[in-house]
Amino acid sequence: MSKRAESELKLELVNVGHGDALVIQWIPKNGEPSTILIDGGPSAGAASVKATLAKLGVSELDLAVLSHCDADHVDGLLGYVKDKDALPIRRYWGPCIPAFRRHQWLFAPRVFGGIAKAQELQDLLPRTCAVSWPVEGATWTSSDNGLSIKVISPAARLIERLLVADDSTSLFLEQPMPIGWLLADIQEDDDDDDLLSGLRLAIATGEITADVIPPRPPIPGPPSQEDMKREAVAKGVDPEFFGNSVLNDTSIVLLVEARIGLVTRRIFLTGDLENFTYLMARYPMGLGCDIVKVPHHGSRSYVDRDIAYDAVWQWMRPRAALVSANGKHNLPRSEFRDAALRYGTTLFCTSRRQREIVSGQMNETCCHRQFGCRSEANVALSVTASGIEADQTACARGNLTGVMPVIEVRQHVVDPSPILSTMAETEIRKHTDWAVTWLRGILTERQERPSDAELPPVSLDILKQAAVGAGRVGASVEIETILERAARSGRIWMPPRRHRGDERSVWVMPQAKEIANFKAWIDDFAVIQLAIQDRHVASAPEELLYSADTGWIATRFSERFSYPKEMFKPAIWPIIAAHLLKTRTLAVRSMPTYPSTEASTIMVLFRETSLEAAHEALVARLEALPDFKEIRDYIDTLERKFRIGWPAPAFPLVLSQIIAPLWLKRELLPSGIVDRSDFPTFPLVGTYPGVEQVRNWIHSSFYGRPEPFEDHLVRSFVASFILSGYEVIRIPKPDR
Repeated sequence: MSKRAESELKLELVNVGHGDALVIQWIPKNGEPSTILIDGGPSAGAASVKATLAKLGVSELDLAVLSHCDADHVDGLLGYVKDKDALPIRRYWGPCIPAFRRHQWLFAPRVFGGIAKAQELQDLLPRTCAVSWPVEGATWTSSDNGLSIKVISPAARLIERLLVADDSTSLFLEQPMPIGWLLADIQEDDDDDDLLSGLRLAIATGEITADVIPPRPPIPGPPSQEDMKREAVAKGVDPEFFGNSVLNDTSIVLLVEARIGLVTRRIFLTGDLENFTYLMARYPMGLGCDIVKVPHHGSRSYVDRDIAYDAVWQWMRPRAALVSANGKHNLPRSEFRDAALRYGTTLFCTSRRQREIVSGQMNETCCHRQFGCRSEANVALSVTASGIEADQTACARGNLTGVMPVIEVRQHVVDPSPILSTMAETEIRKHTDWAVTWLRGILTERQERPSDAELPPVSLDILKQAAVGAGRVGASVEIETILERAARSGRIWMPPRRHRGDERSVWVMPQAKEIANFKAWIDDFAVIQLAIQDRHVASAPEELLYSADTGWIATRFSERFSYPKEMFKPAIWPIIAAHLLKTRTLAVRSMPTYPSTEASTIMVLFRETSLEAAHEALVARLEALPDFKEIRDYIDTLERKFRIGWPAPAFPLVLSQIIAPLWLKRELLPSGIVDRSDFPTFPLVGTYPGVEQVRNWIHSSFYGRPEPFEDHLVRSFVASFILSGYEVIRIPKPDR
């Protein structure tokens, strides 16, 4: 096994005229080299490919790729494979031929000829060659794992639609092929049959093979080629190229990553891709590539249906770009060249300039004609950890366009692309949808476990790890930005960071059905008691509710619904408080000012419109309880508290099911038994027989042993000391 000072990546763009043929050679620090051939150019390119491989001393091809079925990519590769001296090929990636054969009538004869040649090429490959049709997600890795090649287009859903759907004809009726529908959420097909299961499993792995293609009838065509030509003219497409856009925008697009020492170099190989909508949405921050093989020989680039040179080159922003064209079809376009240079790219071309324009008109649409270029030689790049070197002079260096003066100093400001912003928004929305779904799954799992009111929200660190585990590395890097956006839209709760370095946390916001459950839960309380500590904090009803201590309610809520208690006061209580203001009467009482008083203001909320009506309704609820022994014991303990100083008893559990106790960091005694230490100064609520006996019991408890009262007064007594001493300040308005 050979050992070298450092790994190296070599790229050789073969001079095939108008067409593409590229050789990648990976020379690892340890191990044997790997060689990849991508496309073969037109027919004449076969000899150039053979000569290039011989010059590099290659003995076999580890991977051969046909990016798509255009003649200027497939003819040379077919010619090379037919050559008796062709090197053995271990693995082959090619376009999904059955997807195109199914739509045969929609292709002009010239275009479909390329599909037939791709089939012939595939049939010539030996049985020892592993053949597949890749979609996004397919990968190839060198034996030393230092070089990886990942397919990032075509989209799996696009190829599946061409293979099996009945509505795929519409993809041929626009140029470029429409891609935006791929950004919509996936709609599950309820009518999926078992025949598709094998195909979808293969698509999930990224590589389709012939044995998983389900039988589907071809798309019916018009009665004659003349009808097809009329269709092409109606769509503004040259009949000779009708259907070619579908081939271009299903190109196998590759992202090559070479790990060289501590550096990773990226090469972006675009085939003849024209419509970048899907890729820019999938990778909104760009690919961070060092080198790009120029898409479609320097032709137009689109986002949706708009020509978007600047948006695409701003998104790619490579250090170097390789273009193979010779002026045929007016390519490369001058607009492409200028856009690439505006974004700092150094251009290398298999053609060479024969003219330098010092001053004068720059009005040719094709830069090949503008500079009198002629086809000359291969372009070879050597990529190492320290940089990128070429074996020839660049056509032009970045940030200079048009005529190059002898000396020039230029400041070039590029506005952010609104198209890129739209793509980024789409990707953020997808990440947000994933995060909300993941958090809702955690909520469901917590609800299936025993209740724990102290469970915290999820930390951003955990969510980052979950994003990586879900294959969303981009989301993990930008998770805080994504979640802040989601929080502003009301889908999640994420409190602001209080101190620098604090770890932030997040939780999902409730949906409408859950909010209805929250309201039903709070509605089950006949009376809600609340306390406020600072007497100057609020006076208006809504202010009072927001200022109250909700600690007891928050704990019960978290136990019931598994939402973090930390989230209750800022995010859940405002929802519940707004509901209470619409449905409950609010009564308040100011407490004495001497130091022993903990609360400055206490309040109660009930459904009825007066304290007297609330008293009657509460007694009725208490009478429905099966046993009042626990309540009687509570009253007896209260008497001992006042008489001999026992600790205040805990609010009975049976009562806490229908009455929220008064709470201020700890449980307080209800209004009717908390007052001046000498004597209560307010009348007890209620007109029941025996109310004076209850009043005397409270008075006597402060000074000595009171006379006990009958059991039939227990429920009335409880309702009295819960509701006494208040003044009604707000009655809900009836619904209109």
